[in-house]
Amino acid sequence: MNLKSLFLLFLICALPISAHSQSTENALLWKVSGNGLSADSYLYGTIHLACDVNITDDMQQAFDSTEQLALEIDMADPTMMTVMMQNMYMKDGKKLSDFANDEELKQLEAFFEGKVQGMNFGMMQSIKPFFLSAMAVTSFMSCSTPQGYDMYFMEQAKAEEKSIIGLETLMDQVNMIDKIPYEEQVDELLEMASKSTEENSRIYEEMLKKYEAKDLDGLMKFMTEQESSMNLYAEDFLDNRNKKWIPVIEEKAKETPTFFAFGAAHLAGQNGVINLLRRAGYKVEAVE
Repeated sequence: MNLKSLFLLFLICALPISAHSQSTENALLWKVSGNGLSADSYLYGTIHLACDVNITDDMQQAFDSTEQLALEIDMADPTMMTVMMQNMYMKDGKKLSDFANDEELKQLEAFFEGKVQGMNFGMMQSIKPFFLSAMAVTSFMSCSTPQGYDMYFMEQAKAEEKSIIGLETLMDQVNMIDKIPYEEQVDELLEMASKSTEENSRIYEEMLKKYEAKDLDGLMKFMTEQESSMNLYAEDFLDNRNKKWIPVIEEKAKETPTFFAFGAAHLAGQNGVINLLRRAGYKVEAVE
């Protein structure tokens, strides 16, 4: 797996979900209008990795009608991989062996055998456990070459010479992840390693089915039910980020019609982007 693929996995592994929920229509594509906007903008809820990227006519038309693409971060930024490399390792020389006993290390070594091309377990031991969890996700998928909606839209924007912007920076995401103590990140990694490949695959496929059904409420409920200490950080992972994104979305949508693509978990809920924009006076309508 290369670093670009690893980035796409950032927020797919053990996604925490806000405890506050409210019903949201079954849709991933939403039109934003009114409240002073001169043209429509669109929201699209992505899944950061999938075996198939299914682009419908409505999605393509929405994308084509806009002049700018906004992702969670600007993935076209040439400095992104450098920043990633500088921040993927644990601080202060910490290693997995500082948080796991010999038996647990053997379990992790067996778990990662053959999962990450070009990297043995010794090379992994200084990488932040959150990223290691993310690196394992592709092994639970039914295809060997996963794709990303984020990457698809970025390539389309490049081809059409559209501006690409980020709702936040890569360091915003790194700092958010770093709020989770290494001990808890290792616990999550060990929990994943304790399950069989079949069980991990089942969990992923169940989540994917809800995404493909555009069942935002079901997706959030499913993720909430997963036993994860990262649910303790739901406010940082979702609510606070959503609130910070709203003024950025407003500013960019007023400047030029924009296609906003970000993780589907950010759409729904009391503090989801849809509800926050509606409360700010915008008309947000489900398209499909």
